[in-house]
Parts: sequence; C-alpha cells; structure tokens
Amino acid sequence: MLIKLRRNHKMVLDIFLIILSISATLLCIYLIFTLKKLVIQMNELQKDIKNLVDNTIPVLKNINDVTLKANRIVSSAEDYWEGIERSIENVRSKFSKLTNITRYDGADLPARNFIQNIKAISRGISAFWQEFRK
Repeated sequence: MLIKLRRNHKMVLDIFLIILSISATLLCIYLIFTLKKLVIQMNELQKDIKNLVDNTIPVLKNINDVTLKANRIVSSAEDYWEGIERSIENVRSKFSKLTNITRYDGADLPARNFIQNIKAISRGISAFWQEFRK
C-alpha cells in the first residue's frame, strides 16, 4: 500500500509539474504578445511625437520672427518717443528763454499794450464766431 501511495503521490506531482509547465508556457506566450503590443504602441507614440515636433518647429520659428519684429517696433517707437521728448524739451527751453526776456511796461512801449488788446479782441471774436457757426 505504501508503494501504491508513493506511485500516486509521484503521479500527482507529475500532473502538477505538467500543469505548471503549461501555465508557464501560456504565461510566456501572453508576455510575448503583450510586449509586442507595447512595442507597437511605443512606435506609434514615437511617430506622434515626431509629427508634433515637426509641426511645432515652424510655429516656434514664426513666434520667434514675430518677437523680433515686435522688438524692432518697440525699439523704433522708443526712438521716436525720445525724439518727441527732445523736441518738446527744445520748445520748452525756447519758450522759457522768451519768457525770461525782460518785459517793458506800458510807459516804455504804449503801442505794445494796444496791439496786445487788439489781438485779444480779435481772438475773442474769432472764438465767438466759430461757436456761433456750430
């Protein structure tokens, strides 16, 4: 009976070894198919990334060109603005020089006050006429 039991025991172990070998083989086959799918997906991902890079490079070049043009425009606007500021400063200095000239009183030049009054009246009439025409 002991011999029969050993034979049965050995037979059970052989069956388990066969099942284990079949399971390992199936697992290896599944692993091969899974790795193949993974390689295919990685290749597709690589193609997508290449397409993305190929499409992105021209956009980045255009952005770079636009940035350079914007910098040139801003630089020329700054130069233009500096020119305007210099012109305004020149006009201010000329007006300040004119206002620093000593004025003569009416006793020295009586005709000057009369001419200024005539100019003021003419400006007033002109302004009135423009408002009246509106």
